[in-house]
Amino acid sequence: MRLIIFSTISLLILSSCQSNENDVEPDDNTEEETVESSDESGNDRTSEEKASNEQPETNGSSEAPTEEDANSEKEGEGTASPEESGDDSSNPAATSFDIHSDEVQQALFDSGSVETENLTFSQDVITKGMSQSEVEERYGPYDWIYPGHGSPVVIYGNLGVNYSEVFPYGTNDEQADEDINPDENIVVDVKFYAGLPYDEVVDALGAPDVDVYETEGGPVSGLQLMEYIIEDKEESTITGTFWLHDNESGEKIVDLMTVDEVPDHTEESTVREPQGSEDVSEDEEERMKAFISNYTDDLTNYYNNDEEDILTFTREQSPNYDKISANKASGNYRNHRTYDVDVIDIKNNETNEYEVTVARNYEHISSNGKRTTVVEYTIVNTPQGFMIYDYEEIDNEPGY
Repeated sequence: MRLIIFSTISLLILSSCQSNENDVEPDDNTEEETVESSDESGNDRTSEEKASNEQPETNGSSEAPTEEDANSEKEGEGTASPEESGDDSSNPAATSFDIHSDEVQQALFDSGSVETENLTFSQDVITKGMSQSEVEERYGPYDWIYPGHGSPVVIYGNLGVNYSEVFPYGTNDEQADEDINPDENIVVDVKFYAGLPYDEVVDALGAPDVDVYETEGGPVSGLQLMEYIIEDKEESTITGTFWLHDNESGEKIVDLMTVDEVPDHTEESTVREPQGSEDVSEDEEERMKAFISNYTDDLTNYYNNDEEDILTFTREQSPNYDKISANKASGNYRNHRTYDVDVIDIKNNETNEYEVTVARNYEHISSNGKRTTVVEYTIVNTPQGFMIYDYEEIDNEPGY
């Protein structure tokens, strides 16, 4: 009887244990699936690590972007506009124009540029009407200022810019002016600037039609030029003229290029025949007024020995400089002050020569008070901008 009871109890215990084992079986299966999945993932990572370890150590990092990441980055680059990315806000390389390029050479020798605007190098990077702020936000600060006589040319890569305020805004350059508002300093002309040795330019463009020579006499004497014929028309010839200088080692360096239309009856291509008085454009008028204003300011400083930047406006070999240097040497122009300047008239008598009549109210140590002088200036428009060649005093009387 005791044996029967023990057997019955043992059977009940064994049944209970089997029931418990069946209850936990699904959990065990779940764990097995999870582990199995984890093992597969681990195998994938191990394969990637092996592949990464097989790469040369010179790669520097095993965290190379995946193809999916690379494609994602490319898509991002393709959709970002210049305004969003700001990439073109400082891109000095955009102002570089390789003279060996067919595209650049075609732009240099485009006769149509004369019909639209003389002396302009046609391109879409820096164009007339842009402000200095706009130019430098896109392409960075200017590289340097071409040593001009009157209107310095501001160099950005291979582009030379004339601004409406004559000088550029700047704080660390003698030919810049920190009082100029760069938002209102407007591009009025753009030229090509080579900045290359003569041999390299000739290698790219071929031998010039008129090789290097130095001008003699007149307002533009003492300049080194060479010329290419762009188009030979019935009564005139369109020429591209490069200006050159000798560097410290005596090597000839090619600078700015200008485009001119020269009448065929001219004996020499550098002589400009009178064409009668022509209307002056609004841009020219504004530039001329700004030029005269800056010149009279610096003339006052010149007489007072405060600054000697006068050669920015006139050549040392010119009648104008001879006269003002004699005035200064006399000592009669000390304590000079200029009160008012008025540009009365501007006439464009030749392709690059202007007759400008100016009234100026001034006084100095020997003037016996304020006086008003009326002066007629001969001003030449060079690739560097306006330059005073000579002047004649028309009237001088007590001022106000």
